[in-house]
Parts: sequence; structure tokens; C-alpha cells
Amino acid sequence: MSERKARRAAAARGLNEVVNWSFISEKEAAPFGGSQWSLTNPISEDLKYMRPSMLPGLIAAAQRNADRGASSIRLFEVGRRYLETTEHPTIGLVLCGKKTPRNWQGGTATGFDAYDAKAEVFAILAAAGAPTGKLMDFGEAGDHYHPGQSGTLRLGPKKILAAYGALHPSVTKALGLKDSAVGGEVFLDAIPLKKKSGHMREAYMPPALQNVTRDFAFIVDADLPANDLVRAVKGADKKLIIAARIFDLFEGPGVGEGKKSLAVEITLQPQEATLTEDDLKAVSDKVVAAAAKLGAELRG
Repeated sequence: MSERKARRAAAARGLNEVVNWSFISEKEAAPFGGSQWSLTNPISEDLKYMRPSMLPGLIAAAQRNADRGASSIRLFEVGRRYLETTEHPTIGLVLCGKKTPRNWQGGTATGFDAYDAKAEVFAILAAAGAPTGKLMDFGEAGDHYHPGQSGTLRLGPKKILAAYGALHPSVTKALGLKDSAVGGEVFLDAIPLKKKSGHMREAYMPPALQNVTRDFAFIVDADLPANDLVRAVKGADKKLIIAARIFDLFEGPGVGEGKKSLAVEITLQPQEATLTEDDLKAVSDKVVAAAAKLGAELRG
């Protein structure tokens, strides 16, 4: 489940998914601590070792994209890292090239930095269900990152959920990437599972009675946020009012200097019996009273 959510979150943030071999060369594995797993009968010597990180394949993919003219490269991959005797589900990402193109405001194009990588891994952690409010940011994520430009996100001092930073120039150069890059990895199997609720959710029962709509037009101060009025109106009767929305705005003659007219539609959902005229009047009075607390007057 967390893999699917992480994949969707990365794609929603504008990253492009790639699929690489899980096998890499000894040269590619070396900057990431080397590989603990090797194949007896590899396809080739360049595909002999199981990857200890998602980053080697992403770095190679970034250069292939750059060779084809891509100027802003944002890649991610969901897969497995192979450490010691176990494999670990992980999502890795690499950003390189231009973060923003040259423009009339800033002039020159800007590149990615470690904070961009941190923002991506943090968003993916949140989507995957990690308790982001409890995360601690520790410095230095490993030798394959640039000194002073990396970090890890942890639950407590030992449980690492993600690593991010600017990739070390010696690593990118060794793997053939001509531009600087930042990257990160989210360790999906380190994210704690949410505790299941101790009770069953009641089955949803659709209402048997048809809902009712009512319209109101209020004169309010011109600087009053429309959402403040919607929130006040919806809270006038939380049992019956299930929705409220602005459907018209008018400013001009007949409204008054410094004023505007906001038309609000409310939707009422009867619970046990059809609403009578007295019921509707009672709700209307509550709505008008709630709006009046914001200085709103019912338009005649």
C-alpha cells in the first residue's frame, strides 16, 4: 500500500518514473558501499551485482535524458535495494539540470539544491503514511552525498526513514553524469504501520429523504473573505446544513460604498422527517443570525 501511495505522490509532484535493472556493475556499486550480492551467471559483467541503492540507475538515467536534450530532469524509481541478506522496498529520486528556466524576473536559470530533494522525500513520506510531525532531521546522509549538504529524516536517533542531499561530485563524475545533481531515497519498509482501529466503522446508510436547498443574499464589507461567510453559514445548524457555497458576487450601485453582495446556497438534509415551513424558517433564522456576527445584513 505504501509503495502505491509513494508512487502516486512522486508522480503528482511532477517526477517521471523510470524502471532500471536491479543489477549494476561493481564500479556503480562502489560509491554506495559496494554490493553484498553478486550473481554467479550474470547477463554481463556490468550487470553482476545487486544494487545497494536506487541512485546508480537513476544517475545513469538522468545522463541519458540529458544526452537527448532534457534540460530539467526529475526522475524517480520504486524498487528494491539489496543489503546483506535482505531486500528493502525503496523509492529513489534524482533531480538535475534547471529547476526553473531563465525568466524576466530573475534572469538566469536556477538549479536544484539539497532542500529540493528534502522537500520531495518529505512529501513522499507524508503520502506513504509516515508520522511526519515526529521526524527529526540529522545531518550527513553518507559519503555519496556532498559534505554539509545532506541529511536523514528519522524517527528517534536510529530509525532512518529517508536520506537526501546534493550528490558528491566524485560520485556523479564516476557514474558519467556531467551535471551536478541532488537525490534522495525513502526507505518504505522503515515507515511504521498505522495502528488499526479497535472498532468497526458503521456501514454507510444513504439518506431516505431528499435534500432541500435555500438561497440567501447578504450585504457584507467588501474586504470580508467569502469563505468566512460560508463557514459561518454552514455552522449555523450542523445537524441539518450539509453544504454551503457562494454562487454569486455583486459590487456596484444599490449595494453601498465599501460593500458587496454575496449570494449563498445552503443544502439541508432532513434526518427523520420532511422539513416543515416552521423547520425551514428556524434554520433560516439561524443562518441570518450567524451571518450577522460577521456584520452581514440580509439583502432585501
